[in-house]
Amino acid sequence: MATQKKGQGIAFKIPDHVEAPAVAAEPQADAKPAVPRTGVGMLSRMLSGAAADTEAVSKLNAEIEKLKLQVGEQLIDPRQITLTRWADRHVDSFSSQAFIELKQEIESAGGNVQPIKVRPARGAAAEQADGPRFELVYGSRRTRACLELGLPVRAVVDENVDDQALYIQMQRENRGRSNLSAWEQGVSYHKALNEGLFPSARRLAEQIGLDHSNVAKALRVAELPQEIVGAFRSPVDIQFRWAVALDKAYQQDPDAVLSAARLLAGRAPKPAAAEVFRSLTEAVSAKGKPKAKEASRSFVIADGKKGVIRAGKGGAVTVELPRGVLPPARWAAFETALQQLLSDLPEAP
Repeated sequence: MATQKKGQGIAFKIPDHVEAPAVAAEPQADAKPAVPRTGVGMLSRMLSGAAADTEAVSKLNAEIEKLKLQVGEQLIDPRQITLTRWADRHVDSFSSQAFIELKQEIESAGGNVQPIKVRPARGAAAEQADGPRFELVYGSRRTRACLELGLPVRAVVDENVDDQALYIQMQRENRGRSNLSAWEQGVSYHKALNEGLFPSARRLAEQIGLDHSNVAKALRVAELPQEIVGAFRSPVDIQFRWAVALDKAYQQDPDAVLSAARLLAGRAPKPAAAEVFRSLTEAVSAKGKPKAKEASRSFVIADGKKGVIRAGKGGAVTVELPRGVLPPARWAAFETALQQLLSDLPEAP
């Protein structure tokens, strides 16, 4: 039996009549473009597509920025923004290297990319042209940078922020950016507690998301006497890890620490922060050390008079003789005899 070859037994039905078009059909509108057949062609097509994508992305970003301003953000004259009474940045924070770098970044971008948050100032009319219309919730460094650069500040206006919410948001946002110094935090916590925003320091710590021990340390720094704080070049130089030692030294001997602080404050220029801390804490330890007792020994001279050999705390030895025993005329002879005596003394065992 003959073996069937591949392709045999397949039937093809051809229409009886196929009418050829009179003219060549126009290409479909959605027809795919021809695929380049060379490497140069493929690369050229990729570059053209990338350029188109970049342009499209830029247009989309511009539209997003417009929508942001429409749904919550505004461009506000920073002169119309007032600080809240719980503002926690010390003036020295606006001359730090970190602030200078932030200001340069905002200048380069033409404004702050990350918006600040404000709430309408109490009693301010919406159409008010002069004076503050908004109260700052957070973003004091960005607001200050835009003010100094003469730029409008991008801001979210939130009309539903009460005092406690304002404080919590301010504290949490600060930690996400340039955190406050120990002194700045302590002063801020004291003010919030004194004005009744929180019933206790522990509750404050829970609300702002901090460990209670860190809040306690900051409060100890803020409770230091002004003389101690003034010994440093700036309050923002006082570090968290110094809080306990400074407070302990002051409690142990207030007079010694305050005296050392006044001396440091009077120096020009003031020493570095680490040196100030060391001087303040060592003021107590130096005063608290017991004085070394002076060793002395008496010996009898002629006529019952006594002399004294005394060893000072520095190790120096002095010989004290009663008046009249060694007149100036005999000093040279005494010196010669003393030298001879010392050379003849046996070595100590």
